[in-house]
Amino acid sequence: MGKFLKILFCSVVVFIVAYSIRIYFYKGGNVPDLKLENKNLNYSVSYKGLKDAVDFTSDNIGNYYIAYPSKIQAIEKNGKSYNLIKKSNFDINSIDYKDGKLYYISKDKIYCYDIKNRSNKEFASGIPNYGDYNKSLIRINGNNIYVSIGAATNSGVVGKDNDWIKSQPYVCDITPNDITLKGINFGNNRTGAFQSYGTKSIKGQIVPEHFPGNSSIVVYDINGKQSSTFAWGIRNVTGMDFNENKLVCAIGGMENRGSRAVIGDTDYIYEIKKGLWYGWPDYSGGDPVTSPKFKGNNKSKLDFLLENHPSMNPPSPIYQHTKVSSLGAICADNSGDIDEKNCIFFYDKIDNLLYSFKYPKVQREQIKFDKNSKIKSIKIYNKRLLILDSSKGCIYSIVNRKNISTIKNLSQYNYIYIYLIVVTIFVIVLILKVKRD
Repeated sequence: MGKFLKILFCSVVVFIVAYSIRIYFYKGGNVPDLKLENKNLNYSVSYKGLKDAVDFTSDNIGNYYIAYPSKIQAIEKNGKSYNLIKKSNFDINSIDYKDGKLYYISKDKIYCYDIKNRSNKEFASGIPNYGDYNKSLIRINGNNIYVSIGAATNSGVVGKDNDWIKSQPYVCDITPNDITLKGINFGNNRTGAFQSYGTKSIKGQIVPEHFPGNSSIVVYDINGKQSSTFAWGIRNVTGMDFNENKLVCAIGGMENRGSRAVIGDTDYIYEIKKGLWYGWPDYSGGDPVTSPKFKGNNKSKLDFLLENHPSMNPPSPIYQHTKVSSLGAICADNSGDIDEKNCIFFYDKIDNLLYSFKYPKVQREQIKFDKNSKIKSIKIYNKRLLILDSSKGCIYSIVNRKNISTIKNLSQYNYIYIYLIVVTIFVIVLILKVKRD
C-alpha cells in the first residue's frame, strides 16, 4: 500500500504540473487576457518570448520567421528556434516571404535572404528613409514587392518640430514626380516646401522628380528587378495588405505641429491604385487643405504649397477614422475566415482596439488589448488571425469558432493537450499495474 500511495502521489504531482503548464501557455501566462468583443472568436497564444519583435511572416509549410530590429529568428513547425541572421547595425522594420526567400527592409536597403543557402544579398538600395516617417513597410503580391516610403515631414515643410535637423540638416522631402511650388515660405528663417531647413522657395520653382521618392509606394519586380513608382502623394503608410489583389493601406493624416501645422485631420484607409496622386501635402482624405475642415496655426486658413496639382480631385478613402496618428497595422480577410469576407482588420494604437471594417458599413470592435500592448503586425495564415504584440512578446492566434475543427496545424502550445492525455493514461496504467501486483 505504501508503494501504491507513493506512485499515486508522484503521478498527481506530475499531472498538476502538466496542467499548470497548459494553463500558463494556453491562457498566456503573464500575458493578460484579451477582451473579445466579437463573441464568435476564440484565442490562444501561439508563440512567446518575442519581445521587441517588429514583424513576422510564414512559409507554406508552417515555419515562422520573426523580424527584430537587428535580427531575424526562425521558428520551425516542430518548435525549434534559432537566428538566421543578426547584425547590430540593422534597423529592420518589415519582412515578407516568397519562394524560399525572405525579403526585408533595413534603413535605406531591401535585402533578400535565401533560407536554403543561408545567403543574404542586397536587393535594392536608395530608399529615402530619413526624417519623421522612416519605417518602410514591405509586402509581396505575386512577383511584385511593394514598399511604402513615408514623408520626411508632417506637411511638406522642415521646421523646428523635426529634431533630426541637427544631425541631418540637408534632409527634406524628395518628390517622386516633378512639382511646381507656389513659393510660400515658413518660419523666421523662411523655409520653403520640399527644401532643406532654412532654404527659401520661389514662385514657379520646379522641383525635379527622383526615384525612389518620399510619400510614395514603389514596386519592384522580384525576377527582373524592374522598379517604378506605384502611387504617390501618400503621407505615411502605417499598415499595408492586399484585398483580392487590391492594395489597401492605412495612412496617417497631418498633425497639429510644425511651421505648417494642420488642425482637423484624421487617419484613413485607402485602396491604392496604380499611377494616381493621393494629394499630400495639399489634400488629405480627398479634401483640399483650403477647405473649412482644416485650420493652420492660430486657426488660420491654410494655403496650397503646389502651384499646379496633378489632379484637382484626388481619390477619397474607403474609410475615415475619428482620430489622427492612431491607425497601425491592417490585414484583409479575403476568405472570410475570421469575420466578413473581404473585411479589413485594423489596429487603433490609441484605444488599443482591433476593429474590422467593410465598405460601406461602419467599423466594428473586435478585440480590446491590454493598455500596455503594442501591436506591430497582424496577418492571416491557415484560417488564423495572428497578432504580434511587441510589448508582451507574443503572437496571439485568433480563430472563428466555426473553423476550430477544420484548422489542422496545431500551435506549439496545443501539444500540451496531448501531453496531458499521455500523462493521464500513464497514471491509470500505473495504478492498475500496482493493484495487480
